[in-house]
Amino acid sequence: MKVLTIGSATQDVIIEYQENALMLANPSRTTWQEGSKIEVKKLHRVSGGGATNSAASFTLLGFQTTACFKIGNDSTGQSVLKELADLSVTTHHSVSSSKETGASFIIPTPGKDRVIFAHHGANITLKKEDIPLESFGFYNCLYITSLSGKTADFLPTIAHTAQQRILSRGIKVAVNPGINQLTHNAVALKAALPSIDVLIMNADEMKLFMISLKPRFFRSTGKGIIPEGPELLNTTISYEKISFTLYEYFAEILSYGVKRIVVTDGKHGVYVATKDMLYFHPAAQVTSVNTLGAGDAFGSCFVASLLQGKKLEDAIRCGIINAGSVIMHHGAKVGLLSLSKLGQSLESLNKKLLQIFPI
Repeated sequence: MKVLTIGSATQDVIIEYQENALMLANPSRTTWQEGSKIEVKKLHRVSGGGATNSAASFTLLGFQTTACFKIGNDSTGQSVLKELADLSVTTHHSVSSSKETGASFIIPTPGKDRVIFAHHGANITLKKEDIPLESFGFYNCLYITSLSGKTADFLPTIAHTAQQRILSRGIKVAVNPGINQLTHNAVALKAALPSIDVLIMNADEMKLFMISLKPRFFRSTGKGIIPEGPELLNTTISYEKISFTLYEYFAEILSYGVKRIVVTDGKHGVYVATKDMLYFHPAAQVTSVNTLGAGDAFGSCFVASLLQGKKLEDAIRCGIINAGSVIMHHGAKVGLLSLSKLGQSLESLNKKLLQIFPI
């Protein structure tokens, strides 16, 4: 089975530092003394970006995977290509730019999360001419990650073309958009919804998208609240000038024709909705190094599992397991699981952790 991923490619520089150099103003903010010098224990330089992270995951899970992205004509870009080649990811749809390869500088935080300084670099120059529309028919699934600049405006055409040219049944188009698409290119994402089979976002991105959608309601009716349910189901979500329940969010997106909707909620877990059911699974209880790549690991593994014929419940479990493995390591690819290791972990996972609600 063949998958094409489209999106960003970066070099991720992960900084390990002396934690006693931190000054904590409050639990959610990490600051340093101005003028101080922070001792760095180790630097990890690895490839990153949604297109490469998801491609590596699909490949480990047994798919023939090609990644489409744009890098600079520089040593960093060559390093990204070499790492992908070592992982058996095909990159003949990658494109070179006069701009430097994108980079992210990742600083883990005491709460086992991370702060990212992101430089888009060549990613921002990806154009619609760089997208291999004529080749979509060679693939079974298109997995679209964060798109930057004008390419994000082209998303409806990309998704619609894939639906027309991909001959396989089931999931043809899965989309995991980036923040830029939810703030500056939300109109294009909205227009693409009827051609999307699986839409994946985190909880913060969901709030941004609801603002952009201009839903029929601006004040929640409270419909779908489950008082004893998990975090996002037991309350009304308020953001800027609107309020809504998670149930109302799912109902809104389903009305556009999306078949499966995913909302990841970090350490709390993940929600998945279809037209009939809403599923919740808590996050894996593991020792986290930082959360870099967790979303890519869940989304790609969830879609891969569905493509391989697994039931939705087991696809959710597989995504949870893969994401849990990734956050135990430095780098978004290091902890990705192979198909055999994923299967072993699935066998031992407590099946009662998954909760199912009618929608």
